[in-house]
Amino acid sequence: MTLSARYDQLAGLAAGVDVLVIGGGITGAGVALDAATRGYRVGLVEQADFAGGTSSRSTKLVHGGLRYLARAELGLVAEALRERGRLLHLAPHLVQPQPFLLPLYNGMARPLGLRLPPPLRGWTSPAVGLVLWGYDRLARADGLRHRRLTAAEAAAMVPALRTEGLRAAFLLYDAATDDVRLTHTVLATARRFGAVTVNYARVASLLHEQGRVAGAVVEDRLTGSSVVVRARHLVNATGVWAEEVAAMDGPPSFRLRPSKGVHLVLRREVLGTQVAVILPETEDGRIAFVVPWAERALLGTTDDPYTGPLEAPATSRQEAAYLLRHARRYLRRVEGADVVGACAGLRPLVEAGGGRVADLSREHAVVESPRGLVSVIGGKLTTYRQMAEDAVDLLARRDGGGRPCRTATLPLAGTEELDTARRALARSGLAPEQQRHLLRSYGGASLEILALGGADPVLLHPLVDGLPVVGGEVVYACREEQAVSLADVMFLRTRLSLLAEDAGEGAVERVSALMAAELGWSADERSRQRRRWEAAVERDRGALAGLA
Repeated sequence: MTLSARYDQLAGLAAGVDVLVIGGGITGAGVALDAATRGYRVGLVEQADFAGGTSSRSTKLVHGGLRYLARAELGLVAEALRERGRLLHLAPHLVQPQPFLLPLYNGMARPLGLRLPPPLRGWTSPAVGLVLWGYDRLARADGLRHRRLTAAEAAAMVPALRTEGLRAAFLLYDAATDDVRLTHTVLATARRFGAVTVNYARVASLLHEQGRVAGAVVEDRLTGSSVVVRARHLVNATGVWAEEVAAMDGPPSFRLRPSKGVHLVLRREVLGTQVAVILPETEDGRIAFVVPWAERALLGTTDDPYTGPLEAPATSRQEAAYLLRHARRYLRRVEGADVVGACAGLRPLVEAGGGRVADLSREHAVVESPRGLVSVIGGKLTTYRQMAEDAVDLLARRDGGGRPCRTATLPLAGTEELDTARRALARSGLAPEQQRHLLRSYGGASLEILALGGADPVLLHPLVDGLPVVGGEVVYACREEQAVSLADVMFLRTRLSLLAEDAGEGAVERVSALMAAELGWSADERSRQRRRWEAAVERDRGALAGLA
């Protein structure tokens, strides 16, 4: 989609829609898709880039949540595991089974958050086994059942694992995804059903008629112009900003407590396997993960109260040190020099009394204001589809029913052409890791990137040695997915500023040149975009210098 097409779409929203979705993360994308497939005319606006907030800063997992089961949150876990099963089927290129090793050591007091009194700590393995049995029963996925391992088997499976005091281990399964690509795929599917989606479009105010919300004034952040968008229904799906957006309609009836989660990107050699590792016990009674991701390993996460600016959470040295300290408890040879990137995100947890944010439920809620604004709050990446269904069910009831949900069985974009894309990639001459990356990231849409390479073979060359990202992805992002910012492409669309050891410094000029050719940037604009990218690099990586 060219910039002119983006402007046309935003201007076209002035004709009005049935449903205006505010927020272009995974929740808003899910609402847009659900509403569009029920026959509503849908517009979606996002104040920054799509998936630019929490939806790009997850642990890349589609999972039920073992620690929630250990806390007996059976409804939450059952819902998440049901959605996990659906996504494995509806987007098999994006959501794939992921094996996990769960090691158990002598003297553990709170594995998986289970609070075992001293007399029962000799029964850690049976207690954990019971939790995993319950997890499998709720999941009802015969091919993804856990099994117990001896200490020797665990060490052979993950050679980096520390074996001192290792009693036993379990092999279990969940699923992994690329959160940004999942969001874009849901948006692309929504557009196939007629939804209009526009990024860098901020809701400046809400419109009211006869005591009800009736639309919004939307500011184009690229030009400064505004458009009035009238809508019969407004859905606030803005994550940690939901309380601020709801306040445009009146005093919100809910409160959010943002929780900050930090992840470190490590060299893959730290893990040395495709098996993820659950760090079973942290000093504050939680769990953490080391997960293979994009030729690297992702270590996370923290879970701490946050009161700073919502727009720019950053990793602190203390948070990075916390994660490294816990990784070293379970893995050998984890050094500060192994950290190649970091990111911080905010979870939009629903206020429910006092206590630690780590103990707040990850359940979602759909809240309707007295004047009709619908806010979707809380939740997690895994359950985005159910969150959207619940929200649009409310809209359908307003309209008298008769609009059943379709997304529970609707394959996401790129799924139908998977076999064709797989065969084309096999004939392409690309390295196996490039083929795997394109297929898992784009599914059938990888055919479009191959076509770009057919016209200009340089577009299939890697942008960074050792990483499979190619230049055609930059062109595709500009033409098809409204990429407009160099920083967004480096951090979100390609992830090079998270994955490359030099933060993408060696690739940024090539990426900038590709974007300039697509978007018509002048030399001054390229310089401005570069300065913004450099500021983002400093914010996200400033705490990593000199880590021990």
